[in-house]
Amino acid sequence: MKIILSTDFSDENKMLFPYAIDLMKVTGGEIILFHAYMDQILMGDSSFPGGLDSDTFFNRELLSEMEKQAAIFMEEKRRLLEEGLEQLNLKNISIQTFLKGGDPEQELMHLTEELEPDMILMGTRGKGRKGFLEGSMAKSIMAKVHVPVLAIPEGYQWAPSNQVMYATNFGKFEVSTINQLFNLLGKYQPVVHVVHFLDENADNKSSLLMEELRQSFKQEEARQQIRFELIRTSSPREAMKVFCEQNHISLATFIAHKRSWLDYIFKDKVGKDDFFNLGIPMLTFRLPDQA
Repeated sequence: MKIILSTDFSDENKMLFPYAIDLMKVTGGEIILFHAYMDQILMGDSSFPGGLDSDTFFNRELLSEMEKQAAIFMEEKRRLLEEGLEQLNLKNISIQTFLKGGDPEQELMHLTEELEPDMILMGTRGKGRKGFLEGSMAKSIMAKVHVPVLAIPEGYQWAPSNQVMYATNFGKFEVSTINQLFNLLGKYQPVVHVVHFLDENADNKSSLLMEELRQSFKQEEARQQIRFELIRTSSPREAMKVFCEQNHISLATFIAHKRSWLDYIFKDKVGKDDFFNLGIPMLTFRLPDQA
């Protein structure tokens, strides 16, 4: 298994390490620590020998210092991750680091295309917080990369992902995506709650589609590994929150559509921020024809 762990070097970002280690401690693999820092050099107007100016020299010096500091922070995170592996006596997991200068989102996308990891692991920050890996970047990455993205909210403490909500809109790739979910989380023996929220006055079409989906997982349902639930409500936003609380959901999963991906799931009744505001980890998948 190969995971890109995208870090902003914050202390809060250390919450990602237990997830990466736990996902790989049985199968082994490679954790790729990634960080990108902005490296744009601003050009001034005053004349200087060779066509350069004082602003250019200042920004090059600043850029050099940023790069040095980033390298120091990266080494600290590497050592911290190594200590975590040593404490568990795990010798089947290797660590590689990638430090890039450039736009964080673009650099992460380029690295994903180059290395083809099995998953991207990243943090998200609450509303109003500014930073390298804030929620807006996570949303964008989820909708653009072709691999699963596991996003952990800032301050969330590690917990096994054994009660999982999968939000379905009855697309043609639901069966393969749910199977992929079981493959990724199999070691946790998860109970997957396949849910669909619909209007109180909606017709029975969704019931028929849910039953059709259920037929593909008869064995898993018999083993109580999966449940199927249609939730009729006038307030999907509140219903989703209550559902997660009542069922002790520790992971929300869904297909990240390229355009209006979260709005698509709930037909514009639940916005993008509502999933993030649940305050629990999120795992997203991309459709094969969107990669």
